Amino acid sequence: MNKFFTLPDNDAKKVPESSSSGSFVSKYLAAHYQKVAAVKKDLKRLPEREEFFFLQSDNSFNAFTFIPVVLEHQTAKHLYATTYSINKRVINALVELHQNGLVDEITLLVSDTLLRRNPVTTDLLAAVNREYANINVLFAWVHAKVCLIETKDAHYVIEGSGNWSENAYYEQYLFANCANLFAFRKKLITEVQIRHKAINGSIIKIE
Repeated sequence: MNKFFTLPDNDAKKVPESSSSGSFVSKYLAAHYQKVAAVKKDLKRLPEREEFFFLQSDNSFNAFTFIPVVLEHQTAKHLYATTYSINKRVINALVELHQNGLVDEITLLVSDTLLRRNPVTTDLLAAVNREYANINVLFAWVHAKVCLIETKDAHYVIEGSGNWSENAYYEQYLFANCANLFAFRKKLITEVQIRHKAINGSIIKIE
Protein backbone atom coordinates (compact mmCIF):
# COMPACT_ATOMS: atom_id res chain seq x y z
CA MET A 1 0.00 0.00 0.00
CA ASN A 2 1.24 3.48 -0.83
CA LYS A 3 2.40 5.24 2.34
CA PHE A 4 1.10 8.56 1.05
CA PHE A 5 -2.40 9.84 1.55
CA THR A 6 -3.93 11.24 -1.65
CA LEU A 7 -6.77 13.73 -1.56
CA PRO A 8 -9.74 12.36 -3.52
CA ASP A 9 -10.77 14.33 -6.61
CA ASN A 10 -14.08 15.47 -5.16
CA ASP A 11 -12.31 16.97 -2.15
CA ALA A 12 -9.45 18.54 -4.09
CA LYS A 13 -9.31 22.29 -3.81
CA LYS A 14 -8.68 24.30 -6.91
CA VAL A 15 -5.60 26.49 -6.67
CA PRO A 16 -6.33 30.18 -7.35
CA GLU A 17 -5.45 31.38 -10.83
CA SER A 18 -2.51 33.67 -11.40
CA SER A 19 -2.95 37.21 -10.12
CA SER A 20 -0.91 40.39 -10.22
CA SER A 21 0.89 39.17 -7.10
CA GLY A 22 2.37 36.30 -9.12
CA SER A 23 0.47 33.37 -7.58
CA PHE A 24 1.11 30.13 -9.43
CA VAL A 25 -1.53 28.31 -11.46
CA SER A 26 -2.38 24.62 -11.12
CA LYS A 27 -5.46 22.60 -12.05
CA TYR A 28 -5.88 20.64 -8.85
CA LEU A 29 -3.70 20.14 -5.82
CA ALA A 30 -2.56 16.53 -5.52
CA ALA A 31 -1.34 16.50 -1.93
CA HIS A 32 0.41 13.84 0.11
CA TYR A 33 1.42 13.91 3.75
CA GLN A 34 4.33 12.03 5.29
CA LYS A 35 6.55 12.08 8.36
CA VAL A 36 10.05 11.33 7.12
CA ALA A 37 12.92 9.95 9.16
CA ALA A 38 15.17 9.14 6.18
CA VAL A 39 14.42 10.62 2.77
CA LYS A 40 15.74 7.75 0.66
CA LYS A 41 14.08 5.10 2.84
CA ASP A 42 10.70 6.69 3.52
CA LEU A 43 10.14 8.66 0.33
CA LYS A 44 9.27 5.82 -2.02
CA ARG A 45 9.05 7.97 -5.14
CA LEU A 46 9.50 11.50 -6.46
CA PRO A 47 6.49 13.78 -6.95
CA GLU A 48 4.93 13.53 -10.38
CA ARG A 49 3.89 16.57 -12.42
CA GLU A 50 1.59 18.92 -10.44
CA GLU A 51 2.06 16.82 -7.31
CA PHE A 52 2.97 18.19 -3.88
CA PHE A 53 4.39 16.30 -0.87
CA PHE A 54 4.09 17.93 2.56
CA LEU A 55 6.77 16.46 4.81
CA GLN A 56 7.93 16.63 8.41
CA SER A 57 11.44 15.53 9.28
CA ASP A 58 12.53 13.87 12.48
CA ASN A 59 15.79 15.67 13.34
CA SER A 60 17.71 13.43 10.94
CA PHE A 61 18.60 15.34 7.77
CA ASN A 62 18.94 18.80 6.28
CA ALA A 63 17.56 20.49 3.18
CA PHE A 64 20.43 19.24 1.00
CA THR A 65 19.41 15.60 1.52
CA PHE A 66 16.68 15.80 -1.13
CA ILE A 67 19.13 16.59 -3.93
CA PRO A 68 20.96 13.23 -4.19
CA VAL A 69 17.57 11.50 -4.10
CA VAL A 70 16.38 13.52 -7.11
CA LEU A 71 19.65 13.02 -8.99
CA GLU A 72 19.90 9.29 -8.37
CA HIS A 73 18.26 8.46 -11.70
CA GLN A 74 18.43 11.74 -13.65
CA THR A 75 20.62 14.77 -14.22
CA ALA A 76 19.84 18.44 -13.67
CA LYS A 77 20.19 21.30 -16.11
CA HIS A 78 20.23 23.91 -13.36
CA LEU A 79 20.06 23.83 -9.58
CA TYR A 80 19.08 27.02 -7.75
CA ALA A 81 19.20 27.39 -3.99
CA THR A 82 18.56 30.14 -1.48
CA THR A 83 19.68 29.66 2.10
CA TYR A 84 20.59 31.59 5.21
CA SER A 85 23.39 29.22 6.14
CA ILE A 86 25.59 26.71 4.31
CA ASN A 87 28.64 24.73 5.39
CA LYS A 88 31.81 23.29 3.90
CA ARG A 89 30.49 19.74 3.54
CA VAL A 90 27.46 20.85 1.54
CA ILE A 91 29.56 23.11 -0.70
CA ASN A 92 31.99 20.27 -1.43
CA ALA A 93 29.08 17.92 -2.14
CA LEU A 94 27.61 20.39 -4.65
CA VAL A 95 30.99 20.67 -6.35
CA GLU A 96 31.19 16.88 -6.56
CA LEU A 97 27.74 16.69 -8.17
CA HIS A 98 28.88 19.25 -10.74
CA GLN A 99 32.18 17.48 -11.35
CA ASN A 100 30.40 14.18 -11.91
CA GLY A 101 28.11 15.70 -14.53
CA LEU A 102 24.94 15.38 -12.47
CA VAL A 103 24.28 19.15 -12.42
CA ASP A 104 25.21 21.36 -15.37
CA GLU A 105 24.89 24.70 -13.57
CA ILE A 106 24.45 25.79 -9.95
CA THR A 107 23.29 29.16 -8.64
CA LEU A 108 23.54 29.79 -4.90
CA LEU A 109 21.90 32.78 -3.22
CA VAL A 110 23.21 33.07 0.34
CA SER A 111 22.47 35.56 3.09
CA ASP A 112 25.06 38.32 2.97
CA THR A 113 25.35 38.06 6.75
CA LEU A 114 27.54 35.02 6.01
CA LEU A 115 30.28 37.43 4.93
CA ARG A 116 30.81 38.43 8.56
CA ARG A 117 29.41 35.34 10.30
CA ASN A 118 31.64 32.84 8.54
CA PRO A 119 34.41 34.32 6.36
CA VAL A 120 36.04 30.89 5.98
CA THR A 121 32.94 29.54 4.24
CA THR A 122 32.70 32.72 2.18
CA ASP A 123 36.30 32.23 1.01
CA LEU A 124 35.48 28.64 0.02
CA LEU A 125 32.49 29.81 -2.03
CA ALA A 126 34.71 32.36 -3.78
CA ALA A 127 37.33 29.69 -4.52
CA VAL A 128 34.68 27.37 -5.96
CA ASN A 129 33.41 30.16 -8.21
CA ARG A 130 36.96 30.82 -9.42
CA GLU A 131 37.48 27.17 -10.36
CA TYR A 132 34.04 26.42 -11.83
CA ALA A 133 32.47 28.94 -14.21
CA ASN A 134 29.05 27.29 -13.95
CA ILE A 135 28.81 27.69 -10.17
CA ASN A 136 27.34 31.12 -9.46
CA VAL A 137 27.46 32.61 -5.96
CA LEU A 138 25.25 35.56 -5.00
CA PHE A 139 24.74 37.33 -1.67
CA ALA A 140 21.64 39.26 -0.61
CA TRP A 141 19.52 40.13 2.41
CA VAL A 142 17.69 36.79 2.30
CA HIS A 143 16.29 34.28 4.75
CA ALA A 144 14.38 32.13 2.23
CA LYS A 145 15.16 28.42 2.11
CA VAL A 146 14.26 27.12 -1.33
CA CYS A 147 15.92 24.69 -3.73
CA LEU A 148 14.89 24.41 -7.39
CA ILE A 149 16.03 21.53 -9.59
CA GLU A 150 15.33 21.68 -13.31
CA THR A 151 15.72 18.36 -15.13
CA LYS A 152 14.80 17.32 -18.65
CA ASP A 153 11.26 16.36 -17.69
CA ALA A 154 10.60 17.93 -14.29
CA HIS A 155 10.71 21.11 -12.23
CA TYR A 156 11.28 20.14 -8.59
CA VAL A 157 10.74 22.61 -5.77
CA ILE A 158 12.01 21.88 -2.26
CA GLU A 159 11.27 24.45 0.41
CA GLY A 160 10.96 24.48 4.17
CA SER A 161 12.42 25.56 7.46
CA GLY A 162 15.71 23.66 7.23
CA ASN A 163 19.03 25.30 6.39
CA TRP A 164 21.84 23.71 4.39
CA SER A 165 23.89 23.04 7.48
CA GLU A 166 24.40 20.19 9.92
CA ASN A 167 22.06 21.51 12.61
CA ALA A 168 18.90 19.76 11.43
CA TYR A 169 15.99 20.07 13.85
CA TYR A 170 12.35 19.08 13.64
CA GLU A 171 11.65 20.68 10.26
CA GLN A 172 8.86 20.93 7.70
CA TYR A 173 9.25 20.74 3.92
CA LEU A 174 7.25 21.03 0.73
CA PHE A 175 8.52 18.80 -2.10
CA ALA A 176 6.76 19.51 -5.40
CA ASN A 177 7.03 19.00 -9.14
CA CYS A 178 5.37 22.05 -10.67
CA ALA A 179 6.69 24.29 -13.46
CA ASN A 180 4.58 27.28 -12.43
CA LEU A 181 5.64 27.10 -8.80
CA PHE A 182 9.24 26.67 -10.00
CA ALA A 183 9.00 29.88 -12.06
CA PHE A 184 7.37 31.73 -9.15
CA ARG A 185 10.03 30.70 -6.62
CA LYS A 186 12.81 31.43 -9.12
CA LYS A 187 11.86 35.10 -8.74
CA LEU A 188 13.37 34.92 -5.25
CA ILE A 189 16.71 34.81 -7.07
CA THR A 190 16.08 36.83 -10.22
CA GLU A 191 14.24 39.73 -8.58
CA VAL A 192 16.16 40.14 -5.32
CA GLN A 193 18.60 43.01 -4.81
CA ILE A 194 22.03 41.40 -5.02
CA ARG A 195 24.48 43.03 -2.60
CA HIS A 196 27.59 40.97 -3.34
CA LYS A 197 28.56 38.54 -6.07
CA ALA A 198 31.45 36.15 -6.65
CA ILE A 199 33.24 37.16 -9.85
CA ASN A 200 36.32 35.20 -10.93
CA GLY A 201 36.87 34.10 -7.35
CA SER A 202 36.50 37.52 -5.72
CA ILE A 203 33.52 38.73 -3.69
CA ILE A 204 32.49 42.01 -5.32
CA LYS A 205 30.09 44.50 -3.77
CA ILE A 206 27.27 45.40 -6.15
CA GLU A 207 26.52 49.12 -6.06
